[in-house]
Amino acid sequence: MSSEPPIKPHGDSETLPPKGMPGSRTRARSLHLPAWMRSPSLHEWVRTLGIIIAASWGIYTFVWKEIYVPSQAPASISLEISLTPIAADGPSTGSSPSLQRELKVSATNASTRRLYLLSSFWELFPIRRQVLNRSTFPARASGPFDVIHVERGAVLQPYPTEAAGKLFVDDHINPGETIHRSVIVSLPSGAYAAQVDVLVPVLTREPPKGNALLGGRVLEWGYDKSDVVIPLLCAEGNPTDCQRLDDPDKQDRLMDRKLKAFDSNYFLNEQSVQVGLSGGS
Repeated sequence: MSSEPPIKPHGDSETLPPKGMPGSRTRARSLHLPAWMRSPSLHEWVRTLGIIIAASWGIYTFVWKEIYVPSQAPASISLEISLTPIAADGPSTGSSPSLQRELKVSATNASTRRLYLLSSFWELFPIRRQVLNRSTFPARASGPFDVIHVERGAVLQPYPTEAAGKLFVDDHINPGETIHRSVIVSLPSGAYAAQVDVLVPVLTREPPKGNALLGGRVLEWGYDKSDVVIPLLCAEGNPTDCQRLDDPDKQDRLMDRKLKAFDSNYFLNEQSVQVGLSGGS
């Protein structure tokens, strides 16, 4: 017998499976990119465009968003003023006891940037209440009105300034920070209420060193011949060497012009409140 295996018919020949993964082509075709896509100049342009995009993003994030936008946001300081009784009323130099109160002033930086404070000022004057005939109200209310309101059965008359002084010693306030000032004041026993006026000049740029902002002088406050509050330009350490004008309007314009030339966002925060006094007549 022959040991050779039987020969299968041609139609029954065994078919080998194709090489490669199922679904793949039997022959891999080479990927041919257009010539312009393989150009070195195109690669340089793509790299340059990437650098420009990255630089633009950096400028937006670190310059525009973090520096420019906050610098253009309106700066503001929120002031709170209170006048509260202390534990005991102390004696006055007059025939009747005085009304001693604790004056508290708080300033909060509601901005997103540091604010710089120039010399600030406060003043306090009492208000008395005189009962009047109610029928005189139409004549008294014919106007124009002054800063003290008109009541039908009484008239409010301010006393002269009772106390005044520098407000804050801080030269700046950080975002979200609050600074405080507290002082004890004495008012005459006949006071019905009191009015507190506060002036806080604020810069959004740090003043230069060496008092160069105001011609080598510092900002202070005082009164003119008519007891009107005016700013003063004084030599540092020598309060007697001050430049002052008796015309408060002219002096105010001078100060505004100098400070706004340095910082266009400069503003003078002015606030006035009237507080009732328990124990007043």
